[in-house]
Amino acid sequence: MPFSILGTLSCYMFVSSFTPGPGNILAMNTTSRFGWNKGKPLILGICCGYFCVQMLCTFAIYSLNMIFVSGLSILKYIGFLYMVWLAVHVARSSPEKNTQNKTPTFRTGFILQLVNVKIYFYITTLLSVYFIPYIESLQGLLLAGIGVVAVGSSASLVWAFMGIQLQSTYEKHYRIINYILAVFLLYCAWNIIRG
Repeated sequence: MPFSILGTLSCYMFVSSFTPGPGNILAMNTTSRFGWNKGKPLILGICCGYFCVQMLCTFAIYSLNMIFVSGLSILKYIGFLYMVWLAVHVARSSPEKNTQNKTPTFRTGFILQLVNVKIYFYITTLLSVYFIPYIESLQGLLLAGIGVVAVGSSASLVWAFMGIQLQSTYEKHYRIINYILAVFLLYCAWNIIRG
């Protein structure tokens, strides 16, 4: 892979991974509401879900390119609806002192990533534009995918730690923060449906 391509690849990965998306927003919202210890299972679910989506996309694009493209168009609408639902849920949520019955789960984070259309498009773009033209073997693509998962997971961790730092601010100003996060989610949903 030429050095000039590595520069654009790095920029694309950084911007796509660290900008607000469903996983990052949920990571921040969860740790700001529940703290790190209760939020860890959800964060782990987000990271594992990311890994599964990365591997799924790699295998699919490598072997079934035409079938996967039509499947991606269906996921676009499912992801749009889910992001709108998530935006409404985030906008309506409030800090609760008694959170014992609503502890974040691994399953919630994992499922979020399975329907997170942003990462499907992100990974598909990485594979088709940056990896497949320069990496010929499936093993090489899978190894590159592990690097992508590391960057994406670190982005979710950064957002989660931002949530911890903002916990007291969140409790004071949760309505405005939730509305801003909901608008980011609606923006992501809009970009997916129009693209």
